[in-house]
Parts: sequence; structure tokens; C-alpha cells
Amino acid sequence: MKLELIEQQAAAMAKLEPQADFLLKRLKRHHAPTYRQSLLTAHHTLQLAKALGYTDKEQQVLYRTALLHDIGKLHISRDILDNRHRLYDGALLQLQEHPKLGAGILESFIASGEVDGEAVLHHHENLDGTGYPFGLTWKSISLNARILRIASNYTTLTDERTSIGLSHQEALEELYCWSDVLFDAELVELMNHLYREHVQSKREKEDAGYDVSVKRNRNS
Repeated sequence: MKLELIEQQAAAMAKLEPQADFLLKRLKRHHAPTYRQSLLTAHHTLQLAKALGYTDKEQQVLYRTALLHDIGKLHISRDILDNRHRLYDGALLQLQEHPKLGAGILESFIASGEVDGEAVLHHHENLDGTGYPFGLTWKSISLNARILRIASNYTTLTDERTSIGLSHQEALEELYCWSDVLFDAELVELMNHLYREHVQSKREKEDAGYDVSVKRNRNS
């Protein structure tokens, strides 16, 4: 799905929620790449939520959460966010504080149930306890946080504007390598299933277009 359409989807929600819209605009001004990745992550998160049978309300909450999950980076300098090399200890610690900073910014959203606070706080936690900011393990990480972890990592791996820019298949292979170590294996499999469905749908549309073209040529 093109970024323009994803941005339109986010804008439609933002029109109804001025506070969320304000924060997203601030994020875009502060660091456009983080804003872009937030939109893409929210899109992938929503696809996973739908596939898992989330209710409309649950989908809406998780989608809003994904859009705003990196809002704590408003308090991180652009020099650190733009750094493509290994960060020194102080800068790394600052960056690893962004989930806590984000939860603080989103306090009113979390209190009203509009945003999943645990998912914001834990979206960088790994199943084996090597994540941050708390070093949580499997049972302590909610499903929503695990969904965000997968979606945000998949976005980072596949976004052509990052230094990684893997193909979708390469990104999925990378996720599989770390299944049940960093990522929930069932969610990785679901992500792969959604990707295969997307590819199949694209092929069917292309084939249908080809068939129409053939018929037109024959009738001409």
C-alpha cells in the first residue's frame, strides 16, 4: 500500500481527534522519518489486528497506539535519531528512554483508554529479556506490545528510506530467524501469511488485467 494512501487513512482519523493530530504534526516537524515509520507501522499493526479478529474498537485503539507509539522521540535530539552508526552509551540510553517519555506525553490518552499504555512502554521489549526499557520476558509482554514489536521492526527492515531497505521476503526471513527469541513466532507466521495473501491478490489483479487486454485485442 502506498504511503500516500496510508497517510490519508491516518489523516481521516486525525480529523476526528485534534489532540492526536497535533502530536502527529509535531512529530512530522521534529523528525519526518520517525513520522513516516509511525504511519507504516500503524498500517501493518492494523492488518495484524484485523487478522487476529480484533473488534472495531480494539482495532481503533491499537491503530491509534501504533500511530503514537514513538511520540517520545519528540524529546530525543534529531542528531541522535539521524545517527546511522553505533551510538555512544549516553546517547543510546537517551534513545532507550523514548517509550517512557512517550507514555508520559500520552498520559491522558492512556487514562481514557484511547491508547494502550503497556504497548507504548513495551514495544521494544524482546521475548528473551534483551529489550528495553525494562528487560521484560515472554509472559510479561502483552499481545499488543508484541504486535507493535513485529510491525515496527518489519517497517524498519523494509522502508526503502532507511539504510536497511530489505525486500519484504528478506525482512520476513529476518523475523523468522529471531522467532521466539525477539519476536512472537505466531505473529511472524501471521505476517508472512498476510504478505503471501497480498502477493496472491496482486497477481490475480494483474492476471485479470492481462485477460481483459487479450480479449480487447481479439475483438479489435
